[in-house]
Amino acid sequence: MPFIFYDTETTGTRTSFDQILQFAAIKTDDDLNVLETFDIRCRLLPYIVPSPGALLVTGVSVAEITTCPTSHFEMMRRIRSKMDAWSQGGAVFIGWNSMRFDETLLRQAYYQTLLPVYQTNTNGNGRADMMRVVQVVAACAPNMLAVPLQPDGKATFKLGLVAAANGIVLENAHEALADTNATLGVARLIKQRVPSLWEALINNARKNDPLRLMRSEPVLLLSENFFGSSYNSIVTPVAANVDNANEWGVFDLQFDPLQYLGTSDDDLRNSIDGKVKVIRRVSINSQPGLLPIAFAPDDVRGGRQYVEIYQARARLIGEHSLFRKRVGVFLAERFTNQPEKTHVEERIYSGFPSNDDQERLSLFHKGDWDERVGIIGEIEDDRYRQLGLRILATECPEKLTAKQRQQWSSWRRERLLAEGDMPWLTVG
Repeated sequence: MPFIFYDTETTGTRTSFDQILQFAAIKTDDDLNVLETFDIRCRLLPYIVPSPGALLVTGVSVAEITTCPTSHFEMMRRIRSKMDAWSQGGAVFIGWNSMRFDETLLRQAYYQTLLPVYQTNTNGNGRADMMRVVQVVAACAPNMLAVPLQPDGKATFKLGLVAAANGIVLENAHEALADTNATLGVARLIKQRVPSLWEALINNARKNDPLRLMRSEPVLLLSENFFGSSYNSIVTPVAANVDNANEWGVFDLQFDPLQYLGTSDDDLRNSIDGKVKVIRRVSINSQPGLLPIAFAPDDVRGGRQYVEIYQARARLIGEHSLFRKRVGVFLAERFTNQPEKTHVEERIYSGFPSNDDQERLSLFHKGDWDERVGIIGEIEDDRYRQLGLRILATECPEKLTAKQRQQWSSWRRERLLAEGDMPWLTVG
C-alpha cells in the first residue's frame, strides 16, 4: 500500500478563507522508498488578501504570486487528477499537522473548485498526521526520537525543530517540497526504530481498524497531546455518537464507573464536556491515538493499576446498556442549536450535493467554458452555483453577462474593503 506525503504553502491560516499557493507531494512504496514527486504553484485569487506574515515565512514575493501562469482553479484540477492517479487501489495520505490545517485547506480548495471534497479517506484511502505520530511515539517510546523543548520546558513538535533534533536536513523550511521531504525523513526514523508502533498508528489511518480494535479489546490505551504535554489514559469504549458514528466516547478507567452508571443527566453531560473529562471523545476517522494496552507506558493518568482492575471496570460498562445508550445521546448534543453559517465557504459540510448536481459538477470539469456557463445555471445547490459563478468570473470573465460583471465587481470590492471583524483578511 503506497504512502502519499504532502504539504501546502498558503496565503494564511484562515482555513475557510485563505488559499493554497503551493502543493507538493511524494509518493512512496510501503517501505517508504520514493516512487514519484509532484510540485505545483498557482497565482493569487483576485478576492484574497494574503497575510504579510505568511509571505515572510514562506519567502514568496508578491510578484511571484500575482504572475504565476497557473490559476488556482487549474492547479486544483491537476492536484486532484494526480492524487487520484497515485491513490488507485488505496493509499495513506500523510502530512505534518495536516488534520487541522493542510487537509482542511485541501478540502476547502476542492469544494471551491467544484471537485469532490473527500479524497484522503474514501475509495480505500486513509489519512495520517505525522505530527500526531511523533507525539504518540514521544509519549509511549520516549527514547526513540529526540523531541526539542521550549524555554518553559514543554515539548515542541514544529517540523523544522523536530527534524533538526533528529539530524534530518531541512534546507528550505516552509517550502512545500522541502517540508514534505522532512516529514518523510521523520517517518523513516519511526518506522526503523519502533516498527510495531509505526504499524499500529498507520493502521488507525482508516476508521475500520480502530473500530475493530475497540470491538476486540475492551481495555485500550488512548494517547493524546495538548499544548505540548502528553496525556496517556487507559480507556474502554462506551458508545458512538448517535448522530455521528465516527465519534466515540471512551471511559477513562482511572475512575470507578460505579459512580457514573446511574448518575443524573447533567452530571453525565459534565463527565463528557466538563473540566474533568471522565468520558473522552475520540474520532475514529482522524487517526486516533487508540492502541492495544501493550503499548501503554508506566506514566498513565491516575497511575498504573493492575490490569484486572481495568478489565473489571470495563466489564461493568460493557454490561450496562442504558449507560452506554445515554452516553451516545449526550455525545450528540455538542453541536445542537448551532447558528447557521452565513458565508458559502463555511457551509462546506452543510450536506452533500444531490446525485443530479454531482453529475453536473462532473460535466462542468469535462466541458469547455461555453458548456460550463450553462451547467452553472442548472446547478440546484445554491452553494455550488455561487462557487461556480465565482470560478467563471475569475477564469473566464468575458463569459459573464453585464449584470454579472457588475455584481462580481461589487462583491469583490466589498470583500477586499470590508470593515469590522471579518473571518477573512481585508485590505484594512
